[in-house]
Amino acid sequence: MKRKMLIALILVQVLVCFAAQAADLPGGRILYIDSPSAESNYLATINPDGSGKIRLTPAFNNIMFPRYNETSGWIGFTNKTSDMTSEIYLLNKSGDRLRRVLTGAAFEDFSPDGKFFLYTTCNGKAELFVYSLERKQANKISQDLKVTAASWSNNGEWIAVSALTDDGSSDLYIISTLAQGIKRITATEKINESFPVFSKDGKFLVYFTDRHGDNELEYLAVDQSEVQRPIVRGIYPSLSPDNSWVAFQNGNTIGLCTIEGLEQRTLIAGRTPSWIK
Repeated sequence: MKRKMLIALILVQVLVCFAAQAADLPGGRILYIDSPSAESNYLATINPDGSGKIRLTPAFNNIMFPRYNETSGWIGFTNKTSDMTSEIYLLNKSGDRLRRVLTGAAFEDFSPDGKFFLYTTCNGKAELFVYSLERKQANKISQDLKVTAASWSNNGEWIAVSALTDDGSSDLYIISTLAQGIKRITATEKINESFPVFSKDGKFLVYFTDRHGDNELEYLAVDQSEVQRPIVRGIYPSLSPDNSWVAFQNGNTIGLCTIEGLEQRTLIAGRTPSWIK
């Protein structure tokens, strides 16, 4: 009897421990690309603790970089067809409305109000455009930059981009939506800083860099006063709704870590995560 009570007590302690660990994770869900085979992949969402996986789309040839807009409820993503044509699709959150919007372009991000989205041209110019969903018109905003990725700030005032430089590497810039021009954030020869996203308060950019050899996550204050290196190997970062964790791709898996990198977890096989509410 005493032995059974001891075993039961140990099991309770283990369950309490696991519950405490799960409670440390922030809320929301992870939107990501699941690739069950080399010939097809699809969009899915999953809870940060690995439960509740939901498939959202039929199989596509090659989905890239999905993004979700909280205001409109639309998910935007790019699909590369078998002949390498780029197509932009919009999908509602429940997955029952799917439409192709543009061809020959790559989806980047939504404006906070969901009325516009960013896309880049799939040619040697790699220009960045803002597309109005209401007017079905686009305006170029990148000037002479060759943009490789773009992300809108939560307040709508800035767009962070990574762009190719003369030596073939990429640096970070921010583009004002209020006619304040383009500001260069990094100028690092032969070092890449790529795929920036704003922190929820707009004070930091999180991106990945090969500054130390392997691709790692890095944080830079927008005013360039502070750089943080959490020593987390990965690419394509996405911050949690409360700014305390980051999801990222490491190889062919989705990883999670606290922003300071002290706790790291592997979530599931997949690519290009986007943390949504």
